[in-house]
Amino acid sequence: MIVDSTETLRKHISINGDTKFDNVLPYTKQAQRKFLKPIIGKAGLSFLDDYTDSDPVVLDAIELAEEAISNYAYYLYLPIGAVQIGDAGIFAAEMEGARSASDKQFKELQRSFLRASHEALDELLEFMEESPDKFEAWVNSNEFSVYKDLLVNKTKVFNTYHHIFNSRQTFMALQPTIITVEDQYISPAIGAELLDALKSDQTVAERKQVKQYLQQSIVAFTVMKTVNNGMFVMDAKGMHMRFDELPYEKTVTNINLKINDFLLRTKDSKENEGIEYLRKAQKLIEANLDKFEEFQAKESKASVKVYKGKGIVGF
Repeated sequence: MIVDSTETLRKHISINGDTKFDNVLPYTKQAQRKFLKPIIGKAGLSFLDDYTDSDPVVLDAIELAEEAISNYAYYLYLPIGAVQIGDAGIFAAEMEGARSASDKQFKELQRSFLRASHEALDELLEFMEESPDKFEAWVNSNEFSVYKDLLVNKTKVFNTYHHIFNSRQTFMALQPTIITVEDQYISPAIGAELLDALKSDQTVAERKQVKQYLQQSIVAFTVMKTVNNGMFVMDAKGMHMRFDELPYEKTVTNINLKINDFLLRTKDSKENEGIEYLRKAQKLIEANLDKFEEFQAKESKASVKVYKGKGIVGF
């Protein structure tokens, strides 16, 4: 276990020294299984857990993994930790001279653990993404393979064209939509063969520019498709996952005219951006067919039309 003692917990969260780790142990296991394993995989977890060398990058990653697991564990543990369960039933835990936290205080505390968990996990993913040679178990896993299969394949690429607070988790949550955008807009416009070829590193100036235009188009269409997705929070500052909203803070956008109007305008503007960047890519390809053999082999005289509003791209 990456987090295996009260001492490790106390490195990352403020808890009493007499806290019994056995009470929290089931939730450290859940934290690893529910939050870390889907992202860095079983092999990635095992690598961090078994590591015994002294590489500072890996040691920093382990610290972040400990921090994420500790906070996730207490987020999960709080509800049951606030009560006593026995054969006679379930009772509220009380201490002489102390008063139970209010529901709002309890929820705010739970949210603080969740926020700290996500921030630590984002930093962990940043370490692993920027130093893949240090984390080969992750790089060779199915969890990492989806990165390699996308034209927009890194958090920082997406963040360059639309601010997602450099969040790896937000980027990963957006990946299914990115795949849909590639299939619906990009592949029909330039052909699957050229799209696949551009996913590798490019050295020719025109091909690098086309790749950039397509990445900008993908990001714009992805934002367009997620504007009304309740999984994300979107405002003038950018976009992030909705993971810590409390019940009393919920906003019903269909009756909040200002928010609804902002989302509608964002959707339209991102659709226009996506179309414009895709057209720029098409024009540059058609003007340099000798540098885009994959496209030329498919349909050298293709005239690609983009139809706004219905999301249709065709030859």
